[in-house]
Amino acid sequence: GFSFTADSSAEFSTSSQIKGFAYAPTDSPPTPAKLITAVSDMETAYTAASKRTDTQGTPLTGKVGGLILIAGVYKFHTAIIIDADVTFRGGADDVFILQT
Repeated sequence: GFSFTADSSAEFSTSSQIKGFAYAPTDSPPTPAKLITAVSDMETAYTAASKRTDTQGTPLTGKVGGLILIAGVYKFHTAIIIDADVTFRGGADDVFILQT
């Protein structure tokens, strides 16, 4: 397991086992409210993405390492394997969805 050390604000924790911060619903406010918003946003994004159709045509077969992907929806009939860098080419408002 992880060993966490609470920050003096008690709004997050740190650990030598992770980069960045760890957040929990038991942390001090405003962290619990932010976590509720983050989970809600994730659920909304997942639901919207699940309704989209493949915009790239042929389903990919798993390995995406080395590919350059343009904005769109990519369907996979297998697990996605990222064994090398993947380049997402597009603008700040473009959407990339990889579905299995």
